[in-house]
Amino acid sequence: MSGLIKGPLDGVFFYSRTEKVMDIIVIAIIIVILFSLGSALVGMIRGGEKGSDKMFKSLRLRISLSVFLFTLLMFASFMGWIEPNNVLPTQ
Repeated sequence: MSGLIKGPLDGVFFYSRTEKVMDIIVIAIIIVILFSLGSALVGMIRGGEKGSDKMFKSLRLRISLSVFLFTLLMFASFMGWIEPNNVLPTQ
């Protein structure tokens, strides 16, 4: 729908279906990353062998999801599924 509307508000209020799906996916991945961070905190507080294993698994999941999210954003930008907001810094 954003392709039909031309002007300064193009893409501000009207998102394409792909942009909405990408927003939901990115937000979901960030929420899972935050839950993994909380799980690592619980493992760190618990301590011992069990807590150390939990913290390691949470760290591994968090790093994997962060790398996946970065790769997904680069691929989505390359495919044109997401676009930069075209805001130029003032000089």
